Amino acid sequence: MSLPRLTRGALAAVAVITLSFAAKALAADAKAQITEREGHCAVAGISGTVAEAMECFSASPEVIAYDVFTPREFDGPAAIRGYFESYFAGGYKNAKIEFVYLHVTTDGTIGYTCSVQHFSAITKNGAPLEAYSRVSDVWRKENGSWKIILTHASFPVDPVTFKADLQSKP
Repeated sequence: MSLPRLTRGALAAVAVITLSFAAKALAADAKAQITEREGHCAVAGISGTVAEAMECFSASPEVIAYDVFTPREFDGPAAIRGYFESYFAGGYKNAKIEFVYLHVTTDGTIGYTCSVQHFSAITKNGAPLEAYSRVSDVWRKENGSWKIILTHASFPVDPVTFKADLQSKP
């Protein structure tokens, strides 16, 4: 027995609306997950361990990090691991990170974050270090966990002196 066209159309409309709400719920849940991961990974990257920091990144050979420290880019997991090994060997003490702001956008399968982060620490020589940086991360869900596939950190640069403005304000 065939359903009348009106009934089939109504069922199709209900299915589309249901899928639309499901997609929005998935994206909202993903946004909360990425927000939590961003906070966790920011802390792991400055005061955790190499293993904790690397857990935040995709194991894909295409993963890339553009950081404020040299060299300009770190291509692949081995290069990113080397960066964290060097950073943690630098002897920073009391390293802290706080988000001045954080924006998260996702469709439930891929997402990105844009933030301004305030970093503070004591160098191995005992000097205080403080900086504000801009950070953008691209996240992809891999095997049920959100992983960074691209990260980019930068400081604003004074157009006259070409020096980084580590204390920049909006």
